[in-house]
Amino acid sequence: MGRPVGVPSGRRGRRSGRVHVPLDAQDRLDHPDDARTHYLRALELFAGLGSHPGRARVHLHLSRLSGAQGDSGQALDHARHSLEHFRAADDKAGQSAALNHIAWFRAQLGDHLRALPDCEEALALAVEAGGLNSQAHTWDSLGYIHHHLGRYPEALDCCEQALALFRETGDRHSEATGLAYLGDTQATAAGPEAARAVWTRALAITEELGLPATDTLRTKILDRLATA
Repeated sequence: MGRPVGVPSGRRGRRSGRVHVPLDAQDRLDHPDDARTHYLRALELFAGLGSHPGRARVHLHLSRLSGAQGDSGQALDHARHSLEHFRAADDKAGQSAALNHIAWFRAQLGDHLRALPDCEEALALAVEAGGLNSQAHTWDSLGYIHHHLGRYPEALDCCEQALALFRETGDRHSEATGLAYLGDTQATAAGPEAARAVWTRALAITEELGLPATDTLRTKILDRLATA
């Protein structure tokens, strides 16, 4: 359901001194050890430069990388460090992204009650900063948290808020993912048949995007439809 946003909008790819941080997302997945070495080296260089924004962004990348490798505890630690540095830099958008990561990985560790206020603060900062993409993903995270707290009406509302923003920003892949998870909440609250129409819409978007049959999202949606 919720997927934390990466570096804050408008900051990806900037340089501080001669340090260039971002790696292609697929490179991070295909070569995680190399990616970690790259980020740790960048972190050392940014520390030498005294750059709070640089360290904040690198910790956020490391948080995502750790999460992708299944280490939610380490991901949470990096997100906390990221938040410290974004606060030192007075970067509201960055603080929002870091708090969304903190909330998400708290939720992955089963600490949904503590994740909720972090996510609500992330949303308030995202609105203040004006980033629609960040707002969309934070609403998505809120939906996930409410779902796992058993608050299905709140979860459904959050999913709808996220979907409206994904459509506004033209993020079709996130729209498909959001629809899939909206269906999951509908299925939990009212039974699988209630989610069939939403899952079917999500599947149609994956087909429009040309995602392969082996794509994780497509496979998940097809599995859901097979049981509806």
